[in-house]
Amino acid sequence: MKLTYADSKKENWFLVSWTLANKCNYRCDYCPSFLHNGSSGWPEKEDVLTFVKSFNLPGKEICYRITGGEPTHWKHFTEFAKVVKQEGHYFSFLTNGSQSVEYYKEISKYTDGIIISYHPQYANVDHIADVANAISCPVALNLMLVPEQFNEQVSVAERLYALTDALAIWPKVVVDKTSVDHITNEVSNYTDEQKSIIASWPYFRKLDDNVLHRGELLLDEDKVTANDIIIRELNNHKGWKCWAGLHMIKIDMYGNLFRSECEQGGPIGTLTSYNLPTQTITCGKTVCACLSDIYLRKEL
Repeated sequence: MKLTYADSKKENWFLVSWTLANKCNYRCDYCPSFLHNGSSGWPEKEDVLTFVKSFNLPGKEICYRITGGEPTHWKHFTEFAKVVKQEGHYFSFLTNGSQSVEYYKEISKYTDGIIISYHPQYANVDHIADVANAISCPVALNLMLVPEQFNEQVSVAERLYALTDALAIWPKVVVDKTSVDHITNEVSNYTDEQKSIIASWPYFRKLDDNVLHRGELLLDEDKVTANDIIIRELNNHKGWKCWAGLHMIKIDMYGNLFRSECEQGGPIGTLTSYNLPTQTITCGKTVCACLSDIYLRKEL
């Protein structure tokens, strides 16, 4: 069995998935406190910029994908984006969309793609639409499909689709990450009707994300999406060879480097001192839950 990329050129696409800090202005019910309680503080600017200027992989297209917390609240974030672009790499980030329209309009000049996460407890539909319409780079929206608010969220998708010209709206399946001590990664309890709506989602627009994403996956030559893999419980890869560390790395909120989001194999260094792996690793996890990890090549 194998999970591969539909586009073979994506073998040379390298993701740097970076959790900049756990400071956030939202406190969503489904988000674990360690991702928004501010305990990490912000990184040292010089450590961040020095890493970017020295991190080069010959033959690889490097794409930085920055998350939090809410990374746009770091006062050096726009400078961060500028330096990544100056080094010839791609820059993208996830945001809750709470900054001003003018902020996003400015930083999009130095950004290859922005993903807005729509959190129903806090988000404002009209503001998100205004932000999406002002951004000059490709913009997508992850719509958090909380089962208890499923119909309301579908209505939000319909409205945002009507209010915007280029926004690509993705249905985001919610998995359990609420407890730092016992994260189950269990998929929320969707009905068969809800699963059918997710599978035939009508509010997606084609997005120019070729430099931002690996694209379609092949599971034994059959095309699948990450949502397919999660909902059909095909994300148990224990014992499989995984290309974590070869096709991506993770940087956590404390500046530690790992092969992937799941941190299989332990740390491989820090911002100031690291050794990248040269061989695949055998998966020891019962569930592959993060999208970045799901989109990695794997073979059994």
